Amino acid sequence: MIHTSTEISTDIDGGDAIVSAAPYTADHLYVTQFSPESIADFNESVELADRLVRLEDHFEKTETYHRFRERVFGVLAMRESRLRVGKTELKGAVLIGPAGAGKSRIAEEVIAEHQGLTKLSGNWRFGTRILSVVVPGRSTVKESLTAILHALGHPAKGRRDETYLTNLVMEYLKECRIAAVHLDEVQDSGRYKTKDSVEAFLKVFRNMMQHKEWPVCLIMTATPEAQHLVNMDEPLKRRLRPMEMRPMTFDADGQMLRNALKRLFKDAGISDPGILSHDEFVRILIHASAGRLGVAIEMAIEAIGGCLGEGGDVIDMGHFADAYEIRMDCDEELNPFVAEHWSTIDTMKALQRYEEERQVNRRRPK
Repeated sequence: MIHTSTEISTDIDGGDAIVSAAPYTADHLYVTQFSPESIADFNESVELADRLVRLEDHFEKTETYHRFRERVFGVLAMRESRLRVGKTELKGAVLIGPAGAGKSRIAEEVIAEHQGLTKLSGNWRFGTRILSVVVPGRSTVKESLTAILHALGHPAKGRRDETYLTNLVMEYLKECRIAAVHLDEVQDSGRYKTKDSVEAFLKVFRNMMQHKEWPVCLIMTATPEAQHLVNMDEPLKRRLRPMEMRPMTFDADGQMLRNALKRLFKDAGISDPGILSHDEFVRILIHASAGRLGVAIEMAIEAIGGCLGEGGDVIDMGHFADAYEIRMDCDEELNPFVAEHWSTIDTMKALQRYEEERQVNRRRPK
């Protein structure tokens, strides 16, 4: 049976909000007509979100990027050459850096570039695809293997033991012509972080690099907590050669950061009244982000969002102060963009709290 709603007219802050007469069934709600102002505001918020998301595509090719690119390209080229002559033991790469440093994005760009170049080359016989998997929080070996199978498009069915899953993973890696497996957030491996659980995790992935039929290179990105995990397995450590990201400094990275912000402002269609010309602003941003490029870029995009959200096209220090306050939920005296003695603020502690809160939803319950 079809019912008809009753037209209702109300006035909210001087604007009309009308619920029009419209047929509806049990499966439908009232059809609501909004004021032109409400529609315009909604469309503007969607457009702003789209603009900010596009800004997130910005990537800065830093020295760390070039070093890690060289390492990844090198081990994959060596894999192809070794397999052509029947040699199977391979090497890999590990990028260690704090949360928000940009290591996952570096790996993403390196992987995309390698796959594009090998596609153009067309003469690789033993696969070129790199599979990227986020290691589930506090994962066991079985859960990590299951995550790889999901990424391969072949989820495991039913309860399977570790040996079965390992063999299944290797079978599908060969079938899908996977040349390397990228494991992100490796520091979360091992449910209880015991020596036995970590060694079991490392052994499985070390064996993937020396599989007799289809060995794959191993690429890892992780926070500094993972350094001791790799150190626990000396053979794996030699094959991976961990590379550590250094925090930004004004002397080494100030100009790079300044140039990155210039491009962001230009792409966003906003102008800089001169804040980028002040060394102190760049120093404050480096300090506020605890020397992490990824965090600095995120803060800049949030500040741009605040500027554009106000309908402005000129960005200033206040927008960065607001972005920091919203992100860190802090008072002015702990906001480096406001406080006079900004260099004494422990931004590392504030950022650590922020990252811990972000991880709450990702981590599995005990």
